[in-house]
Amino acid sequence: MRYLVAGTGALGSVFGGLLQHSGHSVAYLGRGEHFEQAKVQGLSLDGIWGEFHVGPITPAGLQAQTPETYEVILLCVKSFATRETCRQLRGRLAPRGLIISVQNGLGNLEIIAQEFGAERTVGARVIFGAQVTRPGLVTVTVYAAPVLLGALTPDHPPGKLAQVAADLNRAGIPAEIVDQIVPHLWDKVLYNCALNPLGAILGAPYGALGENPETRELMRLIIAEIYLVARAKGVGLHHADAAAYFRHFLENLVPPTAAHWPSMWQDLQAGRRTEIEALNGAICRYGREARVSTPYNDAVSRLVRFKEDDAVHAAASNGRLPKGENQT
Repeated sequence: MRYLVAGTGALGSVFGGLLQHSGHSVAYLGRGEHFEQAKVQGLSLDGIWGEFHVGPITPAGLQAQTPETYEVILLCVKSFATRETCRQLRGRLAPRGLIISVQNGLGNLEIIAQEFGAERTVGARVIFGAQVTRPGLVTVTVYAAPVLLGALTPDHPPGKLAQVAADLNRAGIPAEIVDQIVPHLWDKVLYNCALNPLGAILGAPYGALGENPETRELMRLIIAEIYLVARAKGVGLHHADAAAYFRHFLENLVPPTAAHWPSMWQDLQAGRRTEIEALNGAICRYGREARVSTPYNDAVSRLVRFKEDDAVHAAASNGRLPKGENQT
């Protein structure tokens, strides 16, 4: 199958680079120094999954008069760019193709379904971390669980999603298919909402947040609010209640990623926008709609917005261009 990776930051580079290394045809959509370097010198990967190199990557010719189409589009852009990127990609998805949201946060699947149709929309739950070490080189830093793939509706093209999972596994990215992806995406949101904003505000890796009693309590309160919002929206989560999830979070999720620095912190350091609006900000919006109070999610959202405005303005004033992305 022909793949298009839309968003060639850290995560997109890992997916595209390993698929290409295993023999697949992969085109890339991206921008910035890392993307330009990979077009000329090729893309290198290192870290916990080994060392790989693929030759100069092929940029997607979105402006070509005869549009190329792809059986699978991996959407790896930040959540605030989802709608704009989907509109760029109109006409590029093959008639029975799939577009897979390999993104953080809530709301991405709904946007993709509006633009491409629910039957072609797939969600991916990703819990591994990578960062652009230097332009052209991406390091896989942590891995906690296989990538989970799930179609938004049962009407997706038969067999195609199974082929994607098989392709990823052969490429060295553990992947599995699930019947219901939305609860898994909310589980990832629980993880991200608890860790990302506090790590960004305090400048701390995940393990430090789990070890300190003050931040541990804040994370417990953030998670409790998300459970209330999920219940109000009718989303069934995998753990019976917030207390059960919090135990799982501290015992099983934080330790494998203890040394990881949150993507939100990396964004602030590079003067980029964060994904706060698709994480804690989304929980606050859903809470207002359902008349559920979310003071702790609201507080960390406001603090991140302050730091984001400051970081973006400072980067613009200094003439700095945003660097590559980090995600977990």
